[in-house]
Amino acid sequence: MTGSTTPFRSAPVGYGFHPTDEELVNHFLKLKMIGGHDHVVSTIAEVNVCAYEPWELPGLSAIQSNDPECYFFSRRNYKYSNSQRANRTTGAGYWKGTGRDRTITAKSTGEQIATKKTLVFYTGRVPNGVKTNWIMHEYNPTFSFPNKRDFILYKLKKNPDDLPAFDEGESSASNVDEEGSQLRAQLESFNGIDEGDYNLNSALRFTN
Repeated sequence: MTGSTTPFRSAPVGYGFHPTDEELVNHFLKLKMIGGHDHVVSTIAEVNVCAYEPWELPGLSAIQSNDPECYFFSRRNYKYSNSQRANRTTGAGYWKGTGRDRTITAKSTGEQIATKKTLVFYTGRVPNGVKTNWIMHEYNPTFSFPNKRDFILYKLKKNPDDLPAFDEGESSASNVDEEGSQLRAQLESFNGIDEGDYNLNSALRFTN
């Protein structure tokens, strides 16, 4: 882990960190890029995501809780020094993009502020990689301002092992029991299908 972020050793009972896409980009990521706001953005750790395997990343999260999602700031990592091609390879595998990139807009202005790419982790190497249940959203900001620092933001989650991994945009199985349906709904919400409307204060809230 890099930076001066101090991890929360454990979150209070019932504590949840659930910012919307707009809040992640227009608040946390923007302040990280501006710099000088460590007291505000310290809930998200700065980590070179591809230097670790996905199962190692939850232990590096700034917030240690039972929440299934983890969030990380990361510097851009390019495959070649003279290329804009992203390097998403780890020691044990690689992250592969799936589905369509989504546009994140500011509700108040309708302005595009980021694109959101869905990544799935495969163990091994192309073309014989084995798909896993680890999925990650990559938020790439589209706003620009002077002297900005070059960061992107990641949201990581592992699908339950008893449900098959599915790509964003795929329909869930139609014949599942009530518990399976609830799990699917949670996963689809993570994939951005049901964002919900929140204000910034909802990013940090107590849940039952």
